[in-house]
Amino acid sequence: MAKIAFWITAGPDLRDKALANIVLAGRLKANRGQDIQVYFFGPGVQLAGQADEQIEQALKALTDGSVPMAACPFNADQYGVTERVGAKGITMEPAGEALIRLVEQGYQIVGV
Repeated sequence: MAKIAFWITAGPDLRDKALANIVLAGRLKANRGQDIQVYFFGPGVQLAGQADEQIEQALKALTDGSVPMAACPFNADQYGVTERVGAKGITMEPAGEALIRLVEQGYQIVGV
């Protein structure tokens, strides 16, 4: 089983790129049973916090598929989306701690 962490830095200006990878993360978990995690950083946190309908559906699919999602609390505060991000089931974890944890746990990091 592969261990893959999607590190989403693409914000609203790169919405389609982010959406494609959020959907891929969900499909790898649902259809292939892979160990997947998703982390939102920088503008990616803004994208998650100000999600349109398609992004909302993709995030819900991750939640429904039990894909762990986390975001940088400092970015969430910076973009004013802390409550909205948390309401989507995305936990807060500082980026440095998340990156080290994922690498130490053997995840391959896919930057988007």
